[in-house]
Amino acid sequence: MTDHEMTSTKAYCNVLAIEKGLDPAGYAGVFDTAFALELPLPWQRAILLEPDKLPPELVQLIGVYLNMPEEERPRIHPLFIAPDKTYSIPGYRRFLYYTRPAGAFAEFDRHEYLMPEAEVGKLIWALQQKPETVPQFDSYRVDNDDVRDIMVCTHGSVDVACAKFGYPLYRYLRDEVATDKLRVWRVNHFGGHVFAPTLIDMPRGDYWAFIDPDDGRRIVERDGDFTPLGKKYRGSAALSYGFAQAMERDILLREGWGWMTYQRHDIELAKGVGDSSEWAEIRINYQSKDGSVRGAYEGCVTIAAHVETIGSTGDEKPHAYPQYQVTRLEKVE
Repeated sequence: MTDHEMTSTKAYCNVLAIEKGLDPAGYAGVFDTAFALELPLPWQRAILLEPDKLPPELVQLIGVYLNMPEEERPRIHPLFIAPDKTYSIPGYRRFLYYTRPAGAFAEFDRHEYLMPEAEVGKLIWALQQKPETVPQFDSYRVDNDDVRDIMVCTHGSVDVACAKFGYPLYRYLRDEVATDKLRVWRVNHFGGHVFAPTLIDMPRGDYWAFIDPDDGRRIVERDGDFTPLGKKYRGSAALSYGFAQAMERDILLREGWGWMTYQRHDIELAKGVGDSSEWAEIRINYQSKDGSVRGAYEGCVTIAAHVETIGSTGDEKPHAYPQYQVTRLEKVE
């Protein structure tokens, strides 16, 4: 493929990324709070800039945060999910709300509401600005704490790769894998269309890349050999971006799916620049929910190389993606 073909609008960014061997480890979003709000299709490229489609309280909240100094803004990740004939109720909006627990954890705390359309904005405002008023919305709470939500990006107006590759994955998982305890949603862009088809597994907060239907089924079932999925794990929103997320991928390759039941927390022990690359010393503490198993992994992660490829379909200028490599990993009791 010529350089011109690589940068043409006919070259999908994810296809080029796979051809160039882009490793997605370390490229998961990080948040303290995330929410997923039902929002009718179609979606334009920048949903947050479509105030006529959003609850007015959410528009106001966005203004509040944009007026704050960037370093003071809370780490909030807004998501929007397409209504579903099975999951949705006319006149109501489903609202999923996730928050980071203190200390080590396996999953984000999860709350679900089924709100009248006219009221959902008031709930969003209360959760962020007036938490003391949240109990007044308890009658709309839904007891779905044991439900898992798979969110597949199909947001084609952001990048056509997400529609072309993401929608078939969504359709397969929705038709063949979804159950009463595992829902599959179409979701808007959440970063990284270069990794399409990409999904988030909530409430764990795991991000995945280049997923085909068989991969999707294995992710849902969490069974069998994890190794084939190793190069498709972007990381978890529960851990720090980059080095720690990449190190967790190597731990998963050692521990297998059982690791996903552990509560964990990462600590950056040291960071610097070596002779040829950046590096970080990371410690990830872990324990089982009942505390009967506990320990830690310590390791060194370096930025060993960069892969240059376009970040969005149609881009002309490539982006240099750091590639993380775990050079040391040891289990510490």
